[in-house]
Amino acid sequence: MSGSDGRDPVVVTGIGVVTALGRGAPSLWDAVLAGRSGVRPVRSFSTSDYATCLGAEVPAALLPSSYRDGAGRPMVGRAAALSRLAAEDALAGAGSDGAGLAVAVGTTMGEPTWIETWPEEDARAWPPLPHRAAELLAGTPDVLAADTARHVGADGRVLALGGACAAGNSALAWGLDVLRSGAHTRVLAGGVDAFSRTAFTGFAKLGALARDGCRPFGRDRQGLVLGEGAAFLVLERRSSAAGRGAEELAVLAGAGHACDAHHPTAPLPSGAGAAAALRSAIEDARVDRCDVDWVCAHGTGTPANDAAEIAALHMVFGDGPRPPASSVKSLTGHGLGAASAVEAVLSVLALQQQVIPPTWHAGEQDPALDWDIVPDEPREAPLRIIANQAYAFGGIDVVTVLAAPGWSPCS
Repeated sequence: MSGSDGRDPVVVTGIGVVTALGRGAPSLWDAVLAGRSGVRPVRSFSTSDYATCLGAEVPAALLPSSYRDGAGRPMVGRAAALSRLAAEDALAGAGSDGAGLAVAVGTTMGEPTWIETWPEEDARAWPPLPHRAAELLAGTPDVLAADTARHVGADGRVLALGGACAAGNSALAWGLDVLRSGAHTRVLAGGVDAFSRTAFTGFAKLGALARDGCRPFGRDRQGLVLGEGAAFLVLERRSSAAGRGAEELAVLAGAGHACDAHHPTAPLPSGAGAAAALRSAIEDARVDRCDVDWVCAHGTGTPANDAAEIAALHMVFGDGPRPPASSVKSLTGHGLGAASAVEAVLSVLALQQQVIPPTWHAGEQDPALDWDIVPDEPREAPLRIIANQAYAFGGIDVVTVLAAPGWSPCS
């Protein structure tokens, strides 16, 4: 990442979020303080053939009642619907329209709706039927990003980013870079993924789904609970925000990338890749590791990922001050490409409220994971710098650093 010049930081002027906890930042914040979970038995398809029935689906009232018209033609998919809602709210909060707006959408699955609504005989057909092949192409990440941009009237560059479960942070990092370079005035950046049978089956085959709930960093953690959602942040230079009278909600101070190159689905056990991304983000933000007040952890509740994440924190913070860490995925589920974008919105709210959301429902902490994970009760704390971590399949590690409104590298 290119370094900030210290004179005109990139700031957040709007946030929008949709999760299993509802639509809007207040719904997310109230739930994570109260420990209200969005995890329930899956409603959108039968889970009778799976070892678990749990998922964190967005309330049905926020989703389309049908994804196809009377003739069976696609209308708005589940992922697109979520993306539109969060994008609308972010721009409304920023007091911005689409003029000069670039859009970066991080996603793991793209739009899975069309494949999942095929009749079984069409799904089994080979070669694919021509109209189904067209729908397959309509489910790609770039089409989802283009739909989001069209919906909000954005006329700037549009980008779809992969990166699996780190895709939301990847979109934020791209937005940070292009704003620093002066290539764009404003960027709508975030992530989206919809709940799908395809993703559920994949994680079930990996043995990664928890049977009775997600317990990040817990002694008896079993795995993750799949979720869904969308979150977007409006990013712009501080001078741009001030010039149009927009409120500065937070500062996107830095971002760092690394790759384990270890295994398709398992993290490097030492945590070295995750540590490299965290160090890079701290350096890019031009802060000291001692300045980090809270780590918004990836915290999926899988044995390997939680252990590698804590190992990375030990590598970075060493014998110095240890910032507390916590994960909200026991409440929101794991939203894949949306997860780190949702947690970026959560980080903005934590900076505003000066409260650390806790790790709910983890039970007894794994004694091998020696870290303060803020269990089961919100904690008031002076928050100025937050590291938002995302560690994905393929060893893709992306960390963003968010800072309190008014912060600059020399402050």
